[in-house]
Amino acid sequence: MSEISLKKIWAITKTEYIKWICNGRMYLLLILWVFLNECVMEPLIARSEKMETPLNILEPFLAIGNSGIVVLILPLIYLTLISDFPKVDGNTIFLLPRVGKRNWFLGQVLFAIASFHTILILVLAGSILPVAHCSFIYNGWSLVTTEYELRFPEEAGSYASELLQKNLYNQMPPWKAAILTYLFLGAYMLLLVLIMLLFQILKKKIFGFFCCGALITFGTAFCGIHADAKWLFPMAHSLIWVHYNDYERKMVMPIRYSVIYYAVWIAGLFIACVIGMRKINFDTIQEVD
Repeated sequence: MSEISLKKIWAITKTEYIKWICNGRMYLLLILWVFLNECVMEPLIARSEKMETPLNILEPFLAIGNSGIVVLILPLIYLTLISDFPKVDGNTIFLLPRVGKRNWFLGQVLFAIASFHTILILVLAGSILPVAHCSFIYNGWSLVTTEYELRFPEEAGSYASELLQKNLYNQMPPWKAAILTYLFLGAYMLLLVLIMLLFQILKKKIFGFFCCGALITFGTAFCGIHADAKWLFPMAHSLIWVHYNDYERKMVMPIRYSVIYYAVWIAGLFIACVIGMRKINFDTIQEVD
């Protein structure tokens, strides 16, 4: 185990990031944006134009980050994009003796952090740009969100009405909600990528992929049926509105518990990876091209 070198860690991170961002699977992000634009941004824009009043510029992102369907699709796409993470090929086997296990491992973790931030920043930017012409920047919810159904009661309960839940806009201002949404989605993705890294270290990479898939699938299922078991899975902790009642300022699940949930899981997985790295022999790992 060599000494930690920031230069070597950065070199590993940069190399992995360039390989990842140039991967052909990145076209999935374009498909994701088209889906989000049709299912989230356009319905909100249509309501804004019908009411002749602007949206809050963060409301589309909040609708995306608090939609059960999107929070199912987004981790699945991310999991697909990192499905070969960490990729161990011929170059890796020659690189490791020069950079050392510690620097390689920390470089992979830093790459993982950079990758999920890239996805979330693209989603955030992709949700803001289409509504920029009909939105405002202020820490308050728009009339489109809070009063649309009062103006048009015949549309109550429609698909567009479910994009932003009362549990969210009655409980906290949009900027705080956006920060928590971003952080919890990021923590969700980091948890998934650390699972992938741990199982690669344990030489059980395929099990890591299926484990992540199971977390996403069961989390979605339990959220869908509103079972208490949903809190065992990261999806429920990532949906801010699920933490609250509709009107009362009584939390179903305190936000701080979700912070603790992610902190414990991420710290535990990180420690498990560190312990596993001490025993791993990369010479015995099958190369993947």
